[in-house]
Amino acid sequence: MNHKTVNKIVLVMVDDDEDDCLLVEAALYEAYLKCDFHCVKDGLHVLDYLNRRGGYQDPETSPRPDLILLDLNLPSMSGREVLRKLKEDQRFRAIPVIILTTSSDEEDIAFCYDAGANTYIIKEPSFAGLLAAVKVVKEYWLETATLPPRGDIPTRKKDRETS
Repeated sequence: MNHKTVNKIVLVMVDDDEDDCLLVEAALYEAYLKCDFHCVKDGLHVLDYLNRRGGYQDPETSPRPDLILLDLNLPSMSGREVLRKLKEDQRFRAIPVIILTTSSDEEDIAFCYDAGANTYIIKEPSFAGLLAAVKVVKEYWLETATLPPRGDIPTRKKDRETS
């Protein structure tokens, strides 16, 4: 059974701009995307969230995400570094990471895909543009694609045999 039909999708957004978090949350509502939405303000906080440190120790209030929306321009640790850390860590590399940023720089785009980003979306300045992007995310990632199962499971049989 597909977990997305049983449990609400957990979506974590990493963005230091509280207004952007509120706009994405409003766009999720407008797109009829019922999900468990969490917004963390920077790269260090998302790593704490995923590793259950500090104020994120309770899995009920900080559940493992099904999708991560990641801004590139973050204080304390850039989104590029967060992406690299997520994709290098076997526990988190299967979680789809959608870059949601204002940067249209080709170097940023190339870096993110090379580092393992699953999608790169340039933030539109208007709410209508953001809503259109959220609808595409919903249609593809939540209605078409099959998301990886939740939990800390090895990604390959060989990994299970050697651990």
